[in-house]
Amino acid sequence: MENVTKKEIMQRMEELKNGAALGLKLGEVFGGGYVFIELNPAYPEKGHKKYLMRWGKGEAETKVLSPFLVTDKAKSIAGWVSDRAARWLPQGS
Repeated sequence: MENVTKKEIMQRMEELKNGAALGLKLGEVFGGGYVFIELNPAYPEKGHKKYLMRWGKGEAETKVLSPFLVTDKAKSIAGWVSDRAARWLPQGS
């Protein structure tokens, strides 16, 4: 399986629905770990950003961690993740 590109991640982020998350595994060269990207359930209320990104060592633990990055720009998250040799997790993770 090939590493995902920034463009692929941005495209999937723009297609996200409330309650759904994108799951990725980072390359071992970058310490491994998991990343989950989701829409912020509080968005579009004033002062809330659109996307949440959680990053951690274990898959289950990462899903409940506080967000590592919160932004309105898909490009910020997609760039960070794609620079770390990420691969998609199987659907349903």
